[in-house]
Amino acid sequence: MDERLRKLDDLNKNLKPPKELSGEFLPEESPKQFDFMFVAEMPSMDMLKDISDLGGNFNVSAPDKFLQRIMITYGVAGSYVTDIVKRGDAPRRPTKEEIRQWLPFLLKEIEIIRPKAIIVLGKRTYKASFRPFVEPLIPKEIKVDWVFHYSQQGRKTNEEVEFKFAEVIKKFQK
Repeated sequence: MDERLRKLDDLNKNLKPPKELSGEFLPEESPKQFDFMFVAEMPSMDMLKDISDLGGNFNVSAPDKFLQRIMITYGVAGSYVTDIVKRGDAPRRPTKEEIRQWLPFLLKEIEIIRPKAIIVLGKRTYKASFRPFVEPLIPKEIKVDWVFHYSQQGRKTNEEVEFKFAEVIKKFQK
């Protein structure tokens, strides 16, 4: 087992499911790769109700499947996907206190993965949660950008979400 996978496994054993969720390499059947890391804001309890019997935080909804499809299409399948706040709650924005509480855990995930680039899922998440709290604490050689959150259907078309995703991935693959 890759040393990074063992360290992630050890770190994630500290979480207390079902409300505290670790990150996952997605899609699960893809070979794991460490160049890219995707970071969302926090899992919602709605999602947990849907998947509590499955033991993971993805692979259920159409938006989750859409994310995995574009990850495959643009060559980043098998990347680690995680949240800033690990504790699921009602769909909402996390508080500054929650972000600060979980920040050491996220920084440890970043330290273990050692990605070349972090892609934040959601412009608002990037501006309100990632940029002020996380970005100043990560190594400067890690590139950072954001893409529209994959659940933006209704506000953005799948084509708009995918176009931004493709643009950011291509920029970092150079």
